[in-house]
Amino acid sequence: TVGDFVMLSVKDTGSGMSPETRERMFEPFFTTKPEGQGSGLGLSTVYGLVRQNRGFIEVESEPGVGSTFKVYFPRAAGSVVEKPSDAPVTLSGGTETILLAEDADMVRTLTKRILEKQGYRVIDANTPLAACRLADEHGSEINLLLTDVVMPGMSGRELCTHLQQRRPGLKVLYMSGYAYTEMAQDEIDEAAFLSKPFTVAELLSKVRETLAG
Repeated sequence: TVGDFVMLSVKDTGSGMSPETRERMFEPFFTTKPEGQGSGLGLSTVYGLVRQNRGFIEVESEPGVGSTFKVYFPRAAGSVVEKPSDAPVTLSGGTETILLAEDADMVRTLTKRILEKQGYRVIDANTPLAACRLADEHGSEINLLLTDVVMPGMSGRELCTHLQQRRPGLKVLYMSGYAYTEMAQDEIDEAAFLSKPFTVAELLSKVRETLAG
């Protein structure tokens, strides 16, 4: 522990970062990777999650040497309380068709796998433009738009507006690594918002709730 915080340190021996890159590394969509190979949202998502939990990050990096990330979280007061075992959770599913828009490959693949395992048909897109094309192809087959909020080129809110102009009444569920309070300016209904990271039960419950609403 460091003061009233618990510190997690992660070090690599990669290429390191220049001072200019360090200044911008937490900016959404900033990336040093070639076009099409990075969304520039990885570190900004980490930053959002850490701040959401009242923590902060320190970074030490030198070109050719590597980087060290120190993540600080407020230390919890009091003693550890054993949580009683939860009752078994019933995972709800369905047969509806879901259009999934998520630019993070790992999140999109895992989310699709979870939903398909519970019986849903999932059409997935890694960009908002690809989601628009799929919506044109599948039209009225789509029962729900499940979309990340922050994506390059078009936000999830803009994607929803665009699709609902063609399909009034299309149901939507937003998901984001940012806290809901940071999404309020986008006029997103909290009932249609799923915070990342989420559990399998949380995802399935929220999808079922949105489809039934």
